[in-house]
Amino acid sequence: MRIREFAKFLDDVENRRKGLRIWIVLVLIWSITRTFIVGAFFHKYGLNTFRYFLIDFLSSIPYAYASAHSLLALYDKRFKAAYGWIGLTVISFYLPDLYIIETSHHVPPSIYTGFAIALAVLSLLALTQWRAHRNK
Repeated sequence: MRIREFAKFLDDVENRRKGLRIWIVLVLIWSITRTFIVGAFFHKYGLNTFRYFLIDFLSSIPYAYASAHSLLALYDKRFKAAYGWIGLTVISFYLPDLYIIETSHHVPPSIYTGFAIALAVLSLLALTQWRAHRNK
């Protein structure tokens, strides 16, 4: 999709609503998938997979909503609103990870290292995308 076509797409309110619903569904599907992945790695170190799922799934809803609204606010050049949405995005993004760190015990350093690298890469990717949209 070309930039002008994409901008035209974002200017339509109904397209924004559809995009938000699709984004929420995708984030929730990823939450379910991630629960199986995290559960496989951290269950043997004391992580309650069901509690993790509840925290992850329930924090995914505000994450999806806030992340979409932060990008739309940046697109609309409503920077004060964007920063509020970004704050909620960051909190809801890291909440499940904080649960992993808090409840897992005797985790080998290699797993924490891999976990930290994955978090760093995903955080860097999100920051890069945010900066790209902010500068448009």
